[in-house]
Amino acid sequence: MSTSPKVIAWADSDQLQVLKDASACGAIELIGIGAPDANEAIELSDALGIPRLDDLRAALISPDHDIAWIAAHDALDADTRSAIRTASRPVATSTMPSDSILDVLEEGDLPAHVAPTMREVDGYLAANGALEQLGHVECVHVTMICRAGQSSLLARLYDAMDMVHHLVGIPDEIFAVHAGPHPLQTDTVASTSGHFSVAMRYSNRASATIMVSDRGGDWDRQVLVLGEHGKLMIDDRDSEWIHTDGTWAPRGTLSADAPLGVGGLVAEQLARIVEGTPQPDPPGTGNHVLRLCETARLSCLTGEAERIRAL
Repeated sequence: MSTSPKVIAWADSDQLQVLKDASACGAIELIGIGAPDANEAIELSDALGIPRLDDLRAALISPDHDIAWIAAHDALDADTRSAIRTASRPVATSTMPSDSILDVLEEGDLPAHVAPTMREVDGYLAANGALEQLGHVECVHVTMICRAGQSSLLARLYDAMDMVHHLVGIPDEIFAVHAGPHPLQTDTVASTSGHFSVAMRYSNRASATIMVSDRGGDWDRQVLVLGEHGKLMIDDRDSEWIHTDGTWAPRGTLSADAPLGVGGLVAEQLARIVEGTPQPDPPGTGNHVLRLCETARLSCLTGEAERIRAL
């Protein structure tokens, strides 16, 4: 009998490959699949060969799984967030709130774990020792790119902001630009797509920049950290530290196995959540990261640099 955590998922049909990769990596056992669209639920159930879920709220209350994974685009609305708060098991999400980030902030915090986040992958975990020796962090650049069906633009922005917040905290000021064929909407974040470029200024003479896109062709996450004692480069599997004199420290790698696509990264994190491996973040961390995301979105709309307190 499998000892892998039993997972139920709620997804869209264009996420089939992500679901297949998650199931194939061996870290989890996918035991049920549903979708906002009934026909897509049937399609996914048939393709994966697992039972179909017809009602998300009922599925979340059921005790027959170890963790639920909500991946469907724009599925994290107020009703779903309410259902998550009554769930019998942990819930993870690969999507962001689809109504208003301000509404979520008023509710207190995101009610679900976010997956996959860069802070929980092997490459970043292997870099922890180097980060401790890098000294004062002076500059951070985060790049996160995906395509439709792998993730959403706002999910990648949250992931990138989470990394920046973890490394250098809350900035004094954020200036952001959105690009792409569809302009941002003022009153909703649903279906946000395109590219974000974000620059952040800190009072301690540090800086951070972000570039995220959901129209980049394939999955790619990279973090560059510049500090007193050199340069640290991190991706999903590895980290490299180059000292200021040009010498290279030994490569940091926790696992020799290549990730099996985006789904494999999600599955690994879901298993860690069930095991209780990630250390809980301080209360309000998700709230702070959402505020950074919303401030960046506000800057895109106003064309001006914005301060966090403007929210």
